[in-house]
Amino acid sequence: MTLKSHVPLAAFFLLIFHLAVALPAVAQDGEFSINRSPLPAPTGFVNDFAGVISPEDKNKIETRLREFRQATGVEIAVAVVRTTGERDIFDYSLAVARGWGIGLDQDDNPAALLFIAVDDRKYFTHVSKDLEDELPDGLVGDIQRRYLVPEFRKGNYGKGIADTVEMYIRTYEARGSGSVLGPTQPTQENGTNVPLFSIFCCLAIMLFLILVAWSNRNRGGKSKDDNDRWGGGGFGGGGGALPWIILGGSGSGSSDSSSSWDWGSSGGSDWGGFGGGGDFGGGGAGGDW
Repeated sequence: MTLKSHVPLAAFFLLIFHLAVALPAVAQDGEFSINRSPLPAPTGFVNDFAGVISPEDKNKIETRLREFRQATGVEIAVAVVRTTGERDIFDYSLAVARGWGIGLDQDDNPAALLFIAVDDRKYFTHVSKDLEDELPDGLVGDIQRRYLVPEFRKGNYGKGIADTVEMYIRTYEARGSGSVLGPTQPTQENGTNVPLFSIFCCLAIMLFLILVAWSNRNRGGKSKDDNDRWGGGGFGGGGGALPWIILGGSGSGSSDSSSSWDWGSSGGSDWGGFGGGGDFGGGGAGGDW
């Protein structure tokens, strides 16, 4: 055989060798692992790969979650994608929670991941083993159905996520203090929820005070201490007690266009990555809308 006839043969064997080396590497990189995130590295507590959260809402949620971690050590993350493809959302989101290492790298590492696939219309919240006592599966599912689903059906993704995250935080704080917080009454779009019994008591108190004031007036004049009885403001004066009683001591609580919770916002970020825990065993709840 001549030298020219060996050139195509050598090229053929070189191609076979290249494919033998390259193909296993490609297969390994594309293989799904429950412990490796299929998404890029996180850039904050809120990672919107679908582009459905407004910058204002994202900043509010990001600030709230950052402050919550600083105060409690609990890491709650949000991830939004268009679709998980052929992969079940439970497995996909569990891989993200573990791969991102959400939670502190300690024996006690409470953490959670709220994961949404917009085009699939599905969601799932993974709860780490050390957070399951404060956020059991049934309670997580109830919160999502009451706060996330109604807003998502209206296309209000930022508000649905913000309200759901806020209820996770409030539930954790209430259970940690020994209180019981029932997430059965989502806040109204305008105003706060006030129990009917409380409204009745407030009206009765107001009626009683009006009758007392009317009775004193009919007696002809006021005592020398009347100016101090309401802190100088009467019923409408600043610092009066009645507005606080009527509102249940919680302030006005009126909602804005993006969220029912009065969060405020702050610029900048001290993002340094999640703690590296990733201790998720499958606890949590999900559904669709």
